[in-house]
Amino acid sequence: MEDNLRARGHECRALNIGKSRKIPSDEYVTCRSLFDYICKTFWHAFRGYTMHMHANGDGAVGLGLALISCFMGFICFRRVVVSFHAGVEQQNFPREKSGKMLFFYYLLFKLPKKVLCDNEAVREKIIEYGISPDKVQAIQTFGSDYVKGENVPLPEHVEEFIQNREPVLYTYFFLREGFHLETFVEGIRRLADRYPNFGIVNAGAVEDNEPPMKEKILKMIDDLKVSDQICFADDLSHDQFLTLTRRSKLYLRTPTSDGEAASVLEALTMGVPVVASENGTRPESVVTYKHDDPDDLTAEVVDVLENYEQHCDMVIKPAVHDTIGEEADALLRVNLGRRAAEVLDLGGATSDSGDRSPKDVASEEASDDAATASAASTKSG
Repeated sequence: MEDNLRARGHECRALNIGKSRKIPSDEYVTCRSLFDYICKTFWHAFRGYTMHMHANGDGAVGLGLALISCFMGFICFRRVVVSFHAGVEQQNFPREKSGKMLFFYYLLFKLPKKVLCDNEAVREKIIEYGISPDKVQAIQTFGSDYVKGENVPLPEHVEEFIQNREPVLYTYFFLREGFHLETFVEGIRRLADRYPNFGIVNAGAVEDNEPPMKEKILKMIDDLKVSDQICFADDLSHDQFLTLTRRSKLYLRTPTSDGEAASVLEALTMGVPVVASENGTRPESVVTYKHDDPDDLTAEVVDVLENYEQHCDMVIKPAVHDTIGEEADALLRVNLGRRAAEVLDLGGATSDSGDRSPKDVASEEASDDAATASAASTKSG
């Protein structure tokens, strides 16, 4: 996103609220504390930047950070853009599940100038909060850039694991609520009984966890004696993740709150079969199982492995959109108002009226698969 906007002649600054937020870098603006985040969102809004942040329906912290940016933009007359990620069934979303958080989610959707979401099903659920349909735009969370990457060496312990296991699957989860990990571990036990040399690599960061859940699942792994079947790869680069995809038989996706999931679309695009928990929005050729039924998980994985060539032939590659370009266009239209379409059609949003460039545009700093919020700012050069 940042490269796309900069290529059009706009300044783009990312506010880092991730783990590395206190480490100075030319690539982002540090946010050392909540107070620092509040000050910097206000400063950027006051200076004429339009902020763009991510949110989802799972966490109060992310919701709060997003609302801070919404409020700062509102009081500085620089209304923001919110990207609402994940699927139609989340902890506090849709409306009927919001409970005491209903008013805050209403504000999350009401205060921004534009709300972007993953698909039409989510868009309809956002509108149910009393939001104008014209304000909410569905943009697929997957584009051609997602599968661009070379084969690269994997971490040494992952390479060793893959070389000594067959078949090899991969997955992506964190040791926290929402990933239905009890079902996963019990399913792995059943698969190991059928395929003694079977192995699965998890590409999720080990440090990104909830201690009680981490303790519970690691104990369950030990009790069921499947530690030899599971390899924790920890954080992988994008090229390493794509390399792991290519070297695995299938992708096992466990959460139900993730919608279509960009990683699922990546796997399908690369011709890799996907077995995923049913959530009502999975792409057409994904093989689904009941999220709380380890026997169903096992049966579907076994079916794919035993009829592998057939399932590979059945994979339907998703339509590839210029997702980054579409999202950048949406952000520019928020900034440029009625003149947006005209300026964009002229090829790059570089002039608003003769001798001056558009005032401000917005961008984003993406967070991890389960992230609830992040923020960024941009300003035209």
